[in-house]
Amino acid sequence: MGSIHPPQYEDDPLISRARIAELADVTRPTVTIWEQRASDFPAPRRAAGADHFLQSDVVRWLDRRRVPRHLRRPDESEGVTYGHRVRHSLAMGRTEAHQLVLDPADVPELTDRPAQRATVPASRQVVRELMGPLADEVRGPGSMVNYLHLLLALHFLHTTSPERWTETRIRATALAAAGGPPGELLEHVGHQVDTEVKRLGMLPHFTDSLADLIPRNAGVLTAVMGLVGKLDGDAFELIIDAYEAHGRLRSREFFTPKGVVRLMAGLAADSCGRAPRTAYDPYVRGGECLAEGFALSERLRRRNLDRAPLKVFGQTTVTAAGLLATLNLALHGVHASVRLETKAPWASGLDTTGRADVVLTNPPFNMKNSAGQARRTGTWAYGAPPLDNDNFAYVQHVLASLREGGRAAMVMPTKAGNSDSAAETAIRRAMVTAGVVECVIALPGRLFSGTAVPVSVWLLRHPSEPCEHVLFLDARRLGTRKGPRSVLEDHEARALLDMCRAHNAPPGRYAGDVPKLPANVLSALVDRQTLLGGSCSLNPVDHVDQVGPARGRGEDQDEPARSGAAVPGQAWAEVAWLRDRSAAADAHADSLRSEITPSGTSGADWRMAALADLCEIKAGPSFSQLGTKDRGPAGAVPVVFPRHLRGGRVTDTGEERISWELAIRLAHFRLRDGDILCVRAGKTAPPAIVRTDQVGWLPSANLTRLRVREDSEVDPDYLLAWLSRPEVLAWVEDRSAATAAPSISTGTLGRLEVRLPPLAEQRRVAEVLAAMDAQTRAHAELAAAVTRARGLLVEQFMNPMPEPTRP
Repeated sequence: MGSIHPPQYEDDPLISRARIAELADVTRPTVTIWEQRASDFPAPRRAAGADHFLQSDVVRWLDRRRVPRHLRRPDESEGVTYGHRVRHSLAMGRTEAHQLVLDPADVPELTDRPAQRATVPASRQVVRELMGPLADEVRGPGSMVNYLHLLLALHFLHTTSPERWTETRIRATALAAAGGPPGELLEHVGHQVDTEVKRLGMLPHFTDSLADLIPRNAGVLTAVMGLVGKLDGDAFELIIDAYEAHGRLRSREFFTPKGVVRLMAGLAADSCGRAPRTAYDPYVRGGECLAEGFALSERLRRRNLDRAPLKVFGQTTVTAAGLLATLNLALHGVHASVRLETKAPWASGLDTTGRADVVLTNPPFNMKNSAGQARRTGTWAYGAPPLDNDNFAYVQHVLASLREGGRAAMVMPTKAGNSDSAAETAIRRAMVTAGVVECVIALPGRLFSGTAVPVSVWLLRHPSEPCEHVLFLDARRLGTRKGPRSVLEDHEARALLDMCRAHNAPPGRYAGDVPKLPANVLSALVDRQTLLGGSCSLNPVDHVDQVGPARGRGEDQDEPARSGAAVPGQAWAEVAWLRDRSAAADAHADSLRSEITPSGTSGADWRMAALADLCEIKAGPSFSQLGTKDRGPAGAVPVVFPRHLRGGRVTDTGEERISWELAIRLAHFRLRDGDILCVRAGKTAPPAIVRTDQVGWLPSANLTRLRVREDSEVDPDYLLAWLSRPEVLAWVEDRSAATAAPSISTGTLGRLEVRLPPLAEQRRVAEVLAAMDAQTRAHAELAAAVTRARGLLVEQFMNPMPEPTRP
């Protein structure tokens, strides 16, 4: 089945004149000449003090401009355009990151490629340094929030105002050389940023925030500026993520992850059905909701450039959040109105009634009594919220802020959907009666850094267009675990958007091509009367097990709903298959084991040999050759660390990757099929063997590579089994413990004695051991499948069966 991918995920960034020159492989002045002499050259878009161009507009213009004969490269044919050259540059940038072959002999053109533009890994390392000991040297008794404002203020100057940045760098260098007061530089930075954000009509409070910092001296500020100058233009989120990782944000100040924001913006835009003119966030955090709403609007506006840009406005009661939102929106080129208020949005005096086409927000959860007695006397269209919780006060404020035909997407605690509060139950009932609830999506856990509260996204609509059904999606099993948090990936957000789009599409549009949800997402389409007949729960968990999966238009409406017994039935079928596989693994292992007799110590043709005589022993590249700054998730070649050695295998290294160029320089360290990796420094652990799909990866400095010599008559799998024996690990640990920092040199490791039968016997032993490993894995998978089936069977036995449908 095909799925409809929304246009907001197309890659069409704004690029600078320097980037145009880089992609077209011309000098920077050439771009200026094109712009001055060609009346049809794309018009620049002013974004926070700097000119940028829409990449697609530039490529279309360059498609009409041929490369002169004397400027063509050897690989370019007659008639080639600068547009072809740009597309080639962009294509190379996308494919290099996935290539793993290292040998220049295998890929002759590799050494001729331009340097890969992988700035994210470098920026990630710079942010780590900025959040390290340097932070304490700069902030003194000041708070980390003030230090965060300094980093983002400097990043803002560096990204949007080269003149102000250069002036500030010169002033910082002179001040540090003269031993002047660091407060003078902080005041200068705050004033520069305040001047710019005031021009944009936003909050100018950076001078006051930076005044709370007390740096050790001007030199540490100069060091900070030097590091910030190395950051990529998109480093705002890296800084915020690193700050959140330190756990220094209170629970009400965490930021909304990009995947969730994109899902919310896509839901609201799709459901709205028209080009929005205004967007509103009643609780601005870091400005991420308004920034994504604006970005989505701009991507859609490319179809009609005569349409006015989206106007965005918001408010917050948290000064720190207001400052962050100001910079974030400015960096995205958004001219927004963000107001700092002392009261909740429904009591602030800012009249938002009927002003927004789209509302995107992530309000604080379960806050108490922020509106005081006004809660009892205010006007609430769906009922007065309880005094001890603001959740449904925000919901009703959002609905009141919508224009006719408008849509809202907001993050809510999942428990708000089926809370026992009488007031909240009454509000939910009134909302369902009015038809303002369109969709509720239960999100995966651990998406947010500042809270473990289970959350959902609610899609709401103006009551002038009531909906007859509510779509419930249980997406709790989506997400990719990255460290302590989960990430909602773009393809997962697209799948959820596809389902909602099909639900809202005119009848017949998706006939024969109904978007399918991932297998681990459950759905239910529930009509209003069914909801009103119960407790009006808006928690997807209360519906997806009771109602079959929501069927898209175009499917056979007479098809009976899938039986709940099908799921346990599939689970038991899996158990049966795994039981057969386990039995086959048992028989195979038994058969191989019966063919050999352990020789013990009496084998006349066995021999003892030092490891150095059997293998080439090579430590991984030093930290100076391959340091932390060189690694990141956008690199091309994985780097293996001790933590990646598990169960005798090398696991995926995740974000530990390096660039093509560095991998080529370190090619003599690369791994081959059959290499064995041992822990050189750190806690002793069993070794692992390299397999075919890991050829070309690199070991880290904490590992030693063993490569069996061709004339040594040693089977690598047998050698791995010998090195994994507890006695051998204890031998290594004893010699590692003899040093201050546990480590073992290649010379010491080379003296390890290995007992070897003839090569044919080694291979038989290795084959038996491999069969027993497969046997172990098969039984483990069978045990896990039985456990899952048992849980499903318990649910089937202990939940009431649905009553048959009456004709």
